[in-house]
Amino acid sequence: MNLENRNGLGVALAVALTMAGGATATSAADLCAGLPVDKAPHPMRPLARPALGAAVVDPDLGGVLRRITAVPDSGESPAIVPLYSTVSAWNADESRLILYHVGKGHELYDGRTYRFIRALDIDPADIEQVYWHTSDPDILFYVSGNRFVRYHVGTGQKEILHTFSFCTEASGGSDPMFTSFDSDVIGLQCDGRTFFYRLHDDLVSGLTATTLPSVQASPSGTLGWIGGYVVDLGMKVLRRLDLGNPWEHASLGRLSNGDDAYHAVAFDPGPLGSGIGSLVTHDMRTGNSKVVIGPATGYPYPPSGTHVSGLAYRQPGWVFLSIVGDPAGLGVLDNELVIADTTTGRVCRAAHHRSWGSDNPRLGYWAEPHVVPSPSGTRAVFASDWGGGSTVDAYVLELPVHRNLTASLSADHATALAGQTLTLSAAIHNPGVPAHADVYYVCLLPDGQQVVAYGPSGAVPGTWSNPAAWPALSAGVSLEAPFDFDRPSFQSIVWSGAAAPGTYRFLLLVTEKDALKDGRIDPWDLWAAAQAVVTYKP
Repeated sequence: MNLENRNGLGVALAVALTMAGGATATSAADLCAGLPVDKAPHPMRPLARPALGAAVVDPDLGGVLRRITAVPDSGESPAIVPLYSTVSAWNADESRLILYHVGKGHELYDGRTYRFIRALDIDPADIEQVYWHTSDPDILFYVSGNRFVRYHVGTGQKEILHTFSFCTEASGGSDPMFTSFDSDVIGLQCDGRTFFYRLHDDLVSGLTATTLPSVQASPSGTLGWIGGYVVDLGMKVLRRLDLGNPWEHASLGRLSNGDDAYHAVAFDPGPLGSGIGSLVTHDMRTGNSKVVIGPATGYPYPPSGTHVSGLAYRQPGWVFLSIVGDPAGLGVLDNELVIADTTTGRVCRAAHHRSWGSDNPRLGYWAEPHVVPSPSGTRAVFASDWGGGSTVDAYVLELPVHRNLTASLSADHATALAGQTLTLSAAIHNPGVPAHADVYYVCLLPDGQQVVAYGPSGAVPGTWSNPAAWPALSAGVSLEAPFDFDRPSFQSIVWSGAAAPGTYRFLLLVTEKDALKDGRIDPWDLWAAAQAVVTYKP
């Protein structure tokens, strides 16, 4: 058998994948694809709670619900939940996820397999005041005392970026939002004063004494929101939004045109006539408002227990809602997870979250769903007591547009004889994932130990027990833009009489970037894997 690279295999794949995955922006997705967009009741039917790691399909609305934690029923408040609807649960490339274990602290999970990784050694000002960096997946920020801290998740290293020496206890306020969407500006308060902190030049601006809760930075990093007012970074008031009550549940986000937006539930009209609804969007630049989900657009008066999230920051204009209302889930919007395109007004109802929220007699607040989408918007994490139960776990809503990356590999015959030519076909389908990956192509020889790994320069001998030494066929491939790699004649090899008889396993592996450098292949390292098995008989 000639295991050498007959068709320029390594170079061809490396070039093809680099070209296919070279884009740097996620393409716009229709997050409502495959979900009901009507306004008719879909009464909630019974559904057994899935086991840890298992997924079920909501029988009424069609969304896929995956259980990702299983908290023991012990202690005062047995619950593992998202931090809050206004802060991102996932990191920039969606490879890591933070949840809060009540009574224990913040916990880190794999953002794709949902495997528990470890407890985080952090001490933020409040539960929800932990802020992932939106482009560096290893970084998060928090305030501790009067110090602004940058935390490296991979190593646990903490760096104090700034000490606010003019005060003692800083925080994001009683109802914090997120940072600007470039992770450069954050709004804070400390000892009766509020201000902006800008990271890139270590600048405090707009320091102002106030009795209002903390100012919040807009996604663009050029505006702020405080008590219904839009301000600039010097804390100058630019306009007042037309809000009946500026303290209802809300989230900052971006519109599809790039403008900053204040997305809120409104139980009363604004003084100037802005509408009522479960989702009313206010353009912070112009002050214009729009009812997206409310009586004016054919939906009922907003149910209670509604939370809003505009944190799908790679899908501007899209907003997620978790609504409790009637926990029985009989009416429109009751007990539903809802997704809205604020540009077109299209609204879809994805699933019943099955949580009683504050009506849970034991867990109250911890049973509020507090939905928050992933940066790509194709998934969302929420909490649920699953029908008023005694524990609350975290679940992930996986939308129909959330398609896993797949790989396939096949041989044109399963048994080979001396002198025959074997042709292998390979394909990789990438729906667009905010991450980078390494691609490996390896042949495991019949002894189960020796391998031939293919790199851009050709075949390299190695061992199964030391994948750290394998060359990647293509390293650091961007998965950001969708692509399909399809090669019917991926590799051709000729079997020689000198080849060892037995079973040869050809493996195509797509892994997390640098995942094999630790010298082992763990299940969570793999984005996708495929094999072709060929038996050689001399």
